[in-house]
Amino acid sequence: MRYERVAGAWVYPRIINGSLRRVAMKKFFNALVSTWGVFALLSVSASAAPASNGAPAERIGVYDSRAVAIAYAGSPFQQKKMDALKAAHQRAKDAGDAAEMSRLNAEAKAQQAKLHKQGFGTAPVDGLLANIAPELVRIQSETGITLLVSKWNAAALQTLPNAERVNVTMKLVDAFQPNEKQRKYAIEIQARAPQ
Repeated sequence: MRYERVAGAWVYPRIINGSLRRVAMKKFFNALVSTWGVFALLSVSASAAPASNGAPAERIGVYDSRAVAIAYAGSPFQQKKMDALKAAHQRAKDAGDAAEMSRLNAEAKAQQAKLHKQGFGTAPVDGLLANIAPELVRIQSETGITLLVSKWNAAALQTLPNAERVNVTMKLVDAFQPNEKQRKYAIEIQARAPQ
C-alpha cells in the first residue's frame, strides 16, 4: 500500500466510510492511544473510473451501518467510553460541580441518541469504526477492498457505479468481538428496513 503526505501527515488511501477517503495515520493512532475516540479523518472526494476492459475499477467494501452500531453497543470500546464518562461524573459529583454534572448528563444522553440513530437508522458510524482501525487494515488486505461505504450512503455509491461491491458487514461486526446475542441482533437488523 502506498502512503502519501497530506496536510502534514502520512496517510493511506481509501479506508473508512462514505466519501471519507484518507485517514491521517500519525494523528489517528496518537488519538486512538491517548484519548479514546478523538481523532481526525481527512475527507477527500474521489470517483472511480471504469477500467478499459469493462472490469470494475476497484473493489469497495459495503456494509450495513446498523449492524456495526449494534456490535459496538456493549463492546469493550463502548464500555471504556462509558466508564470514563461515569468516572468524570463521579468526580464532578464529589466536587459538588452541578454544572459539570449537568454537562456530562447531557453528553451521555447525546451519545445514547446518536447510537440509537446509528443502530436503527442510517446515521454514519465512522467514529465507531475508528475503534477497530487495525482490523480495518486486515479486512482491507483480506478482501482487496479500497474503500468502505455504508450501504445507506447513496451519494457515495453513485460516485462508484463501476466498482465491485463486497459485503463486509459481518467482518466489521466480528472485529468488535460481539457476544452471541449482539452478533445475532447484528444479523437480524440487516433484514429490517431502517427507521
